[in-house]
Amino acid sequence: MTILMVLAFFALLSAIGAFGYYAYEIYMRERWLREIFEVKDTSILEDQTTKFEKTLQLKLTRAGITKKQLMEVVLAGIIGGIALVVLIFLVDMSLFINILMGMAALGMAVGTAPLYLEEQISARIKRIEEDLSIFIDLLIIILEGGGGLNNAIDQVTRDGASVIRRDLLEESKLFKNEYVTYSSEIAYDNLIRRTGSDAIATIVNFMRLSEETGIGVKAVFENQSREIKEKEMLEIEKKAAMMNINLTLIMFIFILPAMIAMIAFPIAANSLISGL
Repeated sequence: MTILMVLAFFALLSAIGAFGYYAYEIYMRERWLREIFEVKDTSILEDQTTKFEKTLQLKLTRAGITKKQLMEVVLAGIIGGIALVVLIFLVDMSLFINILMGMAALGMAVGTAPLYLEEQISARIKRIEEDLSIFIDLLIIILEGGGGLNNAIDQVTRDGASVIRRDLLEESKLFKNEYVTYSSEIAYDNLIRRTGSDAIATIVNFMRLSEETGIGVKAVFENQSREIKEKEMLEIEKKAAMMNINLTLIMFIFILPAMIAMIAFPIAANSLISGL
């Protein structure tokens, strides 16, 4: 009986120890995941510890994503790279294929996040520039009605969600708050840095010139709106011109060989039958 009690006691201790170790592992894993996914985002105006963190925060702001989202992409790239490495050991392939798979795994693990970040930056800049002419036209309408620049930005930001996407509306709201709170130079610089758009930088430079020379900001917006629309029309004309070339290439690659085959194959078949 005593031996059974001792064994039961040791079994209970073992079970408690195993349960404690399992709970500790779960806690450490959840803590590790929190450190990855619950990264606090900071403002672009706040000081970062290193130059790398400043650059990263600037890119995240331009991309319109958070550190948490970027870390998720990093983790997905690492998992994909590890999966390719495991596949090398599971499947019997030649040395050359294994080397290619290893290079692809390394590229996936290292390059997925930077490529995703750059793609998001380009996509956000494109969305902002596509909505810019509409945004400026709405500002011009309000300025013609006698409203000030701050009131015009507030009105468009509040009521323009049906025709303007979120990226430009958020930027206009941040710009207006900084324009009122800080000096105009700080607001201008932060707007250019946050967006990374050449079109925004051009408009901001003309707004600076307007402040220095006394030219009305309405005239600046009218000129920029006209230039943006002319540029968009030029891009449409380029796409239309390239469409003819693309259609010609498609015809030569796909349609013309099929037509030749429809004519040549029956002739060749008749020749073969006649020869027999």
